[in-house]
Amino acid sequence: MKNPGTPIPLGLRVWFIAEVFFGVGAVLSVGLFPQNTRENFAWDIQPVVMAALLGAYYMSSALLFVLPLFARRWEMIRVMILPTAIFSAAEFITTLLHWDKFLVGTPSFWGWFISYLLPPPIFIGFYIYLERRGNASDIVIPTEPLPREVRTALIHWGGALGIIAIVLFLFSDLLINNAPWRMTPLTTRAFVSWLIALAALMLSMARENDRTRVLFGVPMLLLVLPTVTIQIARFADQVNFANVALFVLYGFTLVAFVLGVFLARGDWKRALS
Repeated sequence: MKNPGTPIPLGLRVWFIAEVFFGVGAVLSVGLFPQNTRENFAWDIQPVVMAALLGAYYMSSALLFVLPLFARRWEMIRVMILPTAIFSAAEFITTLLHWDKFLVGTPSFWGWFISYLLPPPIFIGFYIYLERRGNASDIVIPTEPLPREVRTALIHWGGALGIIAIVLFLFSDLLINNAPWRMTPLTTRAFVSWLIALAALMLSMARENDRTRVLFGVPMLLLVLPTVTIQIARFADQVNFANVALFVLYGFTLVAFVLGVFLARGDWKRALS
C-alpha cells in the first residue's frame, strides 16, 4: 500500500512552536504597541507608523506557523519552508549590516537575533532531508494543478516583487528618498525583507502548482492588505498618502489579496489530513 505522504518530524514541529512564540512577541510589540519599541523591541523604530507597518506583516504571517502545527504531511507545509528561510536570512543580514542601531544586550534583541539566526539552517536542513526522504519512497499525493492563469500571475507578480525588493535591499536609498514617511537603511531593509518573503511565497506556490499544497500560504496573501491598511490608518497623520511608493505597495498587496481569495477555495480538509 502506498504512503500518502511524508510525516512531519517531531523536531520540525517543536521548532514551529518556537516560531509561534517568537511571532507572538513580535505581534505584541510592533503590532499592537508600535509606539513602545524602545522598551519592547530589538531597536527603537521611528516614526511609529514604520513600526506599525512591520507589525502588520508579522500579523499577516502568523498563520504560516500556526497551521503547520495541525498538519500531518510534509507536502502540505512545504510551500512556506523556503520563503521563511529566505526571509529569515534577509533579516539576519540586515541585523549584521546595522548592528550599531540595535539595542544589543537586551532580552528583546536576543529574541530577535535568535529568531533569525536559527531558521535558515533549520528550515533548509529539514527541507533537504525531507525532500530526499520523500523522493526515495513511493508517495502518492492527490494533485489538482492550479489554473494556468493563476500560476502565471503568481510567477509574474511574485517575480516582479522579488526583483524590486532585492534591488531596494541592495540600494536602500532608492526607497528612502521616495518613501511615504521617514525611513532609514535599517527600517528599509527590515521592511523589504518582508516583501522578499511575500515574493518568495508566491513563487513557491507557483512551484507547488497544486490547489491543496498551496493552502498554508494563502492566509498571508489574504491578510497583508487589511493588516497593512489598519496599521497605517492608526497613524495616518504620519503618512503622505500622495506618495507613489505607497500606491505601488498597495498594488502588490491588492494582487496578493485577489490571488488569496481565489486560492482559498482549495480543499482545507485534505490539507490538514
